[in-house]
Amino acid sequence: MIPVSKDWKEEIMSEYMSISKAAEYLNVAKSTLRNWEAEGLITPLRTASNQRRYTKEMLDEVLQGNVKATKPKKLLTIGYCRVSSGHQKEDLQRQKDVVSRYCEVNGYQFKIIQDIGSGLNYKKKGLTELINMICKKQCERVVVNYQDRLVRFGFEMIETICQANDVDLVVINQTDNVDPNSELVEDVLSIITVFSAKLYGKRSHQNARVIQESKKLFNQADSDKDSAQDD
Repeated sequence: MIPVSKDWKEEIMSEYMSISKAAEYLNVAKSTLRNWEAEGLITPLRTASNQRRYTKEMLDEVLQGNVKATKPKKLLTIGYCRVSSGHQKEDLQRQKDVVSRYCEVNGYQFKIIQDIGSGLNYKKKGLTELINMICKKQCERVVVNYQDRLVRFGFEMIETICQANDVDLVVINQTDNVDPNSELVEDVLSIITVFSAKLYGKRSHQNARVIQESKKLFNQADSDKDSAQDD
């Protein structure tokens, strides 16, 4: 019987490089490798989870000049900004200023996509455009000011989509976005409105009463909070 090393899996896997390691080996950006792949100049292997893997021999072909490296097309950085309603235009402009400044400082070629709508609405025009660009690999990274500017819930899902398409997702401010006007209240009211309409019908008096009472409850909570702060 031929002896087999216990670490044979590790030995085999060590022969393959991730896109980050391959880019470091060639001293190029990851986007350059993606562009070469799109142009048919280099074809990486794929793991079961669809991650790129490169062999040393494959990369040495590039270093030896056997693969003609064309100047890669620079992919866009997308800055995404969102507010819940039209009366928050000043906040929207502040987000755009922060995201634009971040991209300029880092030397990114960027485009701003903006939305006005609830963080619970996943069919917003701007968000749809953003996800399409990610899935078509038309951008290199996505930049948002706060995590909840992208979506209120389900951020991990967007993060997974980005990872699957080799798109970096950058959140400038990792601290919680504390909005004095409490956008979260509007989102919760949206949820209540949807469920109430399903239970009682959109035009029923009971539905209108549930929504009105919910608004009163939130307004009272805000008043109590303000009173406590004054004390």
